[in-house]
Amino acid sequence: HFIGVVEVRPDRWEQIYREEFPRIYRAVLAVVRDRDTALDALHDAFCEGLRKPPPDDGSLQGWLFRVAIRKASRSRLRRRFERLLWIDAPSEETKEFDAVLDRLEVLRLLQRLSERQRAMVIAEYYLGLDQNDIAEIFGVRRGTVSATLAQARARMRSGGPHA
Repeated sequence: HFIGVVEVRPDRWEQIYREEFPRIYRAVLAVVRDRDTALDALHDAFCEGLRKPPPDDGSLQGWLFRVAIRKASRSRLRRRFERLLWIDAPSEETKEFDAVLDRLEVLRLLQRLSERQRAMVIAEYYLGLDQNDIAEIFGVRRGTVSATLAQARARMRSGGPHA
């Protein structure tokens, strides 16, 4: 191994899988909008991480998210669900009518974004990543992330169409 590179231990992968899989899955699902594609892509990302781990485990969530999005984009299925629900096992909070309405409104607005904008918005708001982490994950400059997020927010505020 190279100096300064810390390989991710297998038990760390198991921990991330057990603790973070549902959250990362919902984030990927929100971007690709197909349950089967999201599930397959995230499983493929975990397998890739086990075969060829990232250089460190600083942001495994972000790394898994990026790899899953890339895998989903490359092998996207054509079929889509008519309605998208992010949750497999609803919590008490999401069972409430207002929470469902809010979620549907967010989904409607997210659907108007490009896939790249949607991925960055979800990475920031749902996964809690900062712009530097998002830039690293997507291999772009921080300014690109900032501009993309600003454009996405403006489109969501206006309810404008996907361009």
